[in-house]
Amino acid sequence: MTDNNTQVVKFDRRYCPKCYRQFEQLETCPEDGTELRGQDNDPLIGKTFAERYIIQSVIGLGGMSIVYKAQHKLMDRVVAIKMLHSNIKNDHTSLERFRMEAQAASSLSHQNIIAVYDFGVTEQGEAFFVMDYLDGENLADMIERKGRLPYERALHIFKQICDGLGAAHKKSIVHRDLKPANVVLLKEDDGTELVKLVDFGIAKLLPGSGKQQLSLTRTGEVFGSPIYMSPEQCQGLELDKRSDIYAMGCLMYETLTGAPPIEGSTFLETLNMHVTATPKSFAERIPDVKIPPALEQIIFQCMAKSPDDRPQNTDQIRDLLSAITLTLTATGANRAAVSGPVTTVPCPNTTARVNKFTLSALVLTLVAFAGVAGVYFLWPGPPDDPGTPGTKMYFAIKLNEASDLVSKGNYADAEKALNEAEALVRSLTGGAQARREVVLRQKADLYGKWEGHAELLEKTNNEIIGLLTSRSLSEMKMQYEALKRLESFPTNSTVAQTNAKLRAEAEVPSILVTAGKLNARKLHLEQAKFLERALEVMRKLLGADSTSVCKIEESLSDAYQALRNFPAVRPLLVHICSVAEKNSDSNPKEYIRALSKLGQFDLDQGQVKQAEPELKRALEMGKEKNVSKDLQVLLMRSWADALNKTNRQKEAQAILKQADALEKTATDVPADD
Repeated sequence: MTDNNTQVVKFDRRYCPKCYRQFEQLETCPEDGTELRGQDNDPLIGKTFAERYIIQSVIGLGGMSIVYKAQHKLMDRVVAIKMLHSNIKNDHTSLERFRMEAQAASSLSHQNIIAVYDFGVTEQGEAFFVMDYLDGENLADMIERKGRLPYERALHIFKQICDGLGAAHKKSIVHRDLKPANVVLLKEDDGTELVKLVDFGIAKLLPGSGKQQLSLTRTGEVFGSPIYMSPEQCQGLELDKRSDIYAMGCLMYETLTGAPPIEGSTFLETLNMHVTATPKSFAERIPDVKIPPALEQIIFQCMAKSPDDRPQNTDQIRDLLSAITLTLTATGANRAAVSGPVTTVPCPNTTARVNKFTLSALVLTLVAFAGVAGVYFLWPGPPDDPGTPGTKMYFAIKLNEASDLVSKGNYADAEKALNEAEALVRSLTGGAQARREVVLRQKADLYGKWEGHAELLEKTNNEIIGLLTSRSLSEMKMQYEALKRLESFPTNSTVAQTNAKLRAEAEVPSILVTAGKLNARKLHLEQAKFLERALEVMRKLLGADSTSVCKIEESLSDAYQALRNFPAVRPLLVHICSVAEKNSDSNPKEYIRALSKLGQFDLDQGQVKQAEPELKRALEMGKEKNVSKDLQVLLMRSWADALNKTNRQKEAQAILKQADALEKTATDVPADD
């Protein structure tokens, strides 16, 4: 259970009761010298709080509050107790925001919103409220663990978020901080997934709520998580429920792709990008994953810059999501199979007789049904996803059946169901490789849990690697064809040259993705030859000093290093660095990164005299341009490595100590910072 400024406390960490930062392997706070607290010495753990709750453990910590797990003394109920930090309990504004969170959440009674039971202030002046203890995983952690969620599962989650958010909006409450971390997923006894919206810490009661809305924010003050904030929220403008709808679009995008739609290198850059930048399409972000076009359209509508261009309420979004679910269920994810809408004929309002019009209606209905049935059982599917909708439905049923059996520990029957699904896939034209990969991954998960099946696990993993390798090589072949078409594109006029350049620029992201897959499969020789060909074409069309060409060169340098073709690496890195230096006024971070990579390569090759000025300059520029802490740490460690190799160990140790301290501050700040 977390709040908008709350981190989950790791049990191997301690926290400072004065500044509320977290640390590892320390007994006192390095900032203020206060003795750190943990599970073994927190003064509240094991004590009775507010006369009726026994505190069990710390489960969350943030900038304004701390959250404990507790047991009600008289009732068989485990709860979460959120307390305002003692160092801000006398701050009127903080106390009112805390009270507003409790008021907003407690006024909502909905299965998809966390329930708040109690609010009060102890005799010691500790403000607190009591809410559901949610024994589940938040969506942010799930995305981090899985990479992304399949849209079939995500649709079920999205619809429940719409339900919870809609209930809040109907009470004139805007959440203002909707994000994956504030969506908790619980497993019900029947195996279904229940969504709970949490953390109404900066929720706003709109004028129509009938409750007094305190002025807790100054004009232009910005609250929320920058990655999910609407353009109007980024500008500190007045908000309504359509701001939550924008955040909903960002959340859905990240759930399906594994990456947020908008993310700058700094807080302010992210805010500006929300106002001006357009997110990448799914085809650009996840080119090897198929998302229903209708779903992508809904998500991008939610992320429209103008509130007037978005869906105006969550009911509209939910209806569209439900329509997609219905279509996928009916046609096995092949809505295109039906060439046109099916016309339903109303039944006449009479029982006296069946006239010729009723008979016609019956015939039309039967014809329509036969058409849908024919598509469902006979249509072979598109070439890139073979199989009738009925076959695909049966395939999905077998996968769900296997998943359910694994959760119950019935591994033998789960294996049988997966073998049936795999046999079904193998019978399709071309083997339906993507679906076969899904089956194999589920089998690998099964064998990983099933004792005595290590050999089958290894065999299955090898099959998965073989499939991925085959797919990567197929993609490479397609890219070669695309390069051939680009090279033959006419450039006999200024307009034609511009079109050729635009086409070439559009192709570069796909080239890099394919190269990345070849690298992941350790097909370094194929990767190098492919990128050499791409570089040849792109230099002709875009010019040698194009930043897109430099991206291809960087990928090629990685392939050469993997092949230990070191003499070919440095010229590429030098050219990348040269181009980045020319553009350093507008993009200093790219120049710093390129200079650091060149310096590290020279250092690894034993060319210390060349590496030293490169790494030193990169470090100086990193501090001057105030680059991210992670990049600064990397620059400092590289420079320390150079110092060590020139027998300046004392200086190196000092730099490493600074890097360690900076790395801790980068790790310990709350996620929203």
